[in-house]
Amino acid sequence: MKRLFNISIALAALLGSSCSFLDLEPKVIAPETFYEKNEDVLYGLAGVYGVINNEEFYGNYYSLMMSSVDDLCYYNREMTAAYPYFYNYGTTDSYVYGAWTMIYKGIRNANEFMEAIAAVREKLDPDMRYYSEARFLRAYYHFILAQAWGDVPLRDTAAKSPSNVQLAATPQAEVLQWCVEEMEQCIDPLPEGMEGAPSRITRSAVQGILARAYLFMAGKTVQGLDSHAMYEKAAYWAHEVIDSNLHKLNDDYTQVFINMISDKYDTSYYESIWEADFMGNRQEYWTNGRIGDLMGMQNTASTNNYGEWNCNYAYGMYNGSLRLWDLYWTEDRTEDEKEVANKITDVRQEWNMAPYNYSGNTNYGCTAGIDKTPFVFDSKSSLEYPTAAAGQRNASKWRREVIYEGQQTAKNLYTGINYPILRYSDVLLMYAEAINEVSAANAGDAYDYVKQVRDRAQIKTLDKSEYASQEAMRQFIRNERGRELCFEGLRKYDLIRWGIFVEEMRKYSTWQSDPRWAGNAMAIRAAVLGANIQAKHIYQPVPATELGVNKLLKQNPMW
Repeated sequence: MKRLFNISIALAALLGSSCSFLDLEPKVIAPETFYEKNEDVLYGLAGVYGVINNEEFYGNYYSLMMSSVDDLCYYNREMTAAYPYFYNYGTTDSYVYGAWTMIYKGIRNANEFMEAIAAVREKLDPDMRYYSEARFLRAYYHFILAQAWGDVPLRDTAAKSPSNVQLAATPQAEVLQWCVEEMEQCIDPLPEGMEGAPSRITRSAVQGILARAYLFMAGKTVQGLDSHAMYEKAAYWAHEVIDSNLHKLNDDYTQVFINMISDKYDTSYYESIWEADFMGNRQEYWTNGRIGDLMGMQNTASTNNYGEWNCNYAYGMYNGSLRLWDLYWTEDRTEDEKEVANKITDVRQEWNMAPYNYSGNTNYGCTAGIDKTPFVFDSKSSLEYPTAAAGQRNASKWRREVIYEGQQTAKNLYTGINYPILRYSDVLLMYAEAINEVSAANAGDAYDYVKQVRDRAQIKTLDKSEYASQEAMRQFIRNERGRELCFEGLRKYDLIRWGIFVEEMRKYSTWQSDPRWAGNAMAIRAAVLGANIQAKHIYQPVPATELGVNKLLKQNPMW
């Protein structure tokens, strides 16, 4: 879908209704130089966006390794070394350092871009659209840092000399407050509608991220803020997105992700409000995204006849947990649905935890009767759902099946599969959560927004009276966020802001004795993961290398 164009075609595309900065080679124009034409501005802005599609950020390190192992998702390989997904790493971990430096690179690029364009704003950016995009991204990158690391250096000016590197950390609450204030200033200069979405920032994207930020600020781990006021703010901004009438839930849940796998933008529903955009096939030009390769449906067949494969090469290193399995099979189901054994009623379960993969399959096909280890088709091609499959299925939300991704001619570890940063279903659930927390009297209204998400999933919902209390609605929303948004790098930070991260993660230790896991490799991995979790893992460690450079920075407590 995305190709490198000559500059005139690229500029025309970028100024059109659907564009991607992957059409341009990112290049930051430093403050000491001068923007002379629109081409320079777009190159510079591409450099601010460009960090997103690196492996160190949304391509792998931040999105998967640091953010995706939670109570619903675990790394399904043996622990042979120290990695973030095992929670056994330290302050010298290269992946944490890679994410830290890449995100700060985005902040640096934003600062330099904003200072460079300020001198020619009236000529090249009279509406302040480009400036506002960079300003929002700078705030968003700081939000990611404060959410994951806690107290972090707030860098709102470009470094002019080596001495500027020395900067103490700002308390987390202050960083977050600065972030939302900056974001709020970016809304009006952005054009109305969905121009450039989901590759570029829109008003809806800013508003939705504001809702997310305020929910986090209302959480248990952020000190010194009025949580009630934060919930009110979160409700306000989520409702702004809803009230815009620019977004709808795609009638088909699976199509939302098929579009991302196929490298297509959803311009009919705009359920996907903002995406991390990836491209390429590792042959000439590509971005460093491993979505679908590391997290996806496994196919590690030994044959090199790639043109015959029905699923491109993928490691499938992440599985859905027993907790996620039970969210689909037992939690919040009506009695008549429970009575039908092994019957799928939630379309999200079959898509997110597919009952098959291609691991070890020398035939690498997709024909009825072929063993798709570890799950089986019967002779009539209808799927069996053995109980033993619980908690052992790949996180298959981004699968590399050829019917969706297209035929590849090599392993192609870097994929063109996009990754959601903000979806409309998340906005609906954030609004439901916020209004329920503002007042118990809002539980009934919250129910209606949760039900929209469930109706799309084609599942029945218990009567509103079952969730009449604030606590019942709170748990209902938390469960629904898991069913809807699993594997999207949000759940870990949900658990943290709810104040239950350590408690929920330690349940992996108890799951090792669950009959559905007992005696197999999954039980061993669960026991290790549960035992490794400590309170310090609520925050990431400040990389030791960074401490060696910035002498004013101190290590996070407990690290």
